[in-house]
Amino acid sequence: MKIDIDERVYLKSKVLDSVDSVKHCFTTKCGGVSSGKISGLNLGFRCGDNPDSVTENYRLVAKDMGFPFERITAGRQTHSANIRIITNEDAGKGVNRESEMQDIDGLVTDVANLPLVVFYADCVPILLADEKAGVIAAVHSGWRGTVSEIAGKAVEIMKNEFSSRPENIKAAIGPSIGKCCFETGWEVASQFDAALVEENDDGKFFVDLWEANKMILKKSGIKEENIDVLEICTVCNSDMLYSYRVHKDDTGRMGAFIMLEK
Repeated sequence: MKIDIDERVYLKSKVLDSVDSVKHCFTTKCGGVSSGKISGLNLGFRCGDNPDSVTENYRLVAKDMGFPFERITAGRQTHSANIRIITNEDAGKGVNRESEMQDIDGLVTDVANLPLVVFYADCVPILLADEKAGVIAAVHSGWRGTVSEIAGKAVEIMKNEFSSRPENIKAAIGPSIGKCCFETGWEVASQFDAALVEENDDGKFFVDLWEANKMILKKSGIKEENIDVLEICTVCNSDMLYSYRVHKDDTGRMGAFIMLEK
């Protein structure tokens, strides 16, 4: 699903959009106030962008999507498999106030009106929601996080700490680099199941991160019909999406947002 608001474009999952108590979106680079080498709706404070522009971009997303701006919460991502449970006391950290949440690539909460956000620009953003248990998660899963099965670890935390039942969890795998463009050497490809890897004529390999994460979620007990893969490649759609492989040092960051409503 695509939503256009004043030149800003947002993407949504039909599966997650069916959950009445949850708001979510995947942002794109379209619209926003950032200019110069990083233009558009950049949400990354560590990209060399003007911090005031980044903050204003968050305000625009909050207004468009109905998120409380002052409570948007993020960790500092490092391609780890570390996940943090977010409490009401954490609200606003990483966006509106200083944060000690370093080396965090996954966020889980049962607190209402507390938007979680993870950043992406080729890496895989994953959003999870269990309406019955009242718990959500946002995960940043690049190839390292996928190998570490960070999405499965998020499901385990939802289950063990919040009594979530995996069969009730709905998941969305957002825009990221597709198998069509994730070309890598054997040192990376060898860490994935052979069924996810295809060798090309140059001795390089294409790896399917979407299917890898879908397999992880299914192994965790999530029903296949509750997993939505948006199948939008950031490289192939670099006119609309930030892509590190395409834009290099001029790459901004997009956000995958999710929030429980009251």
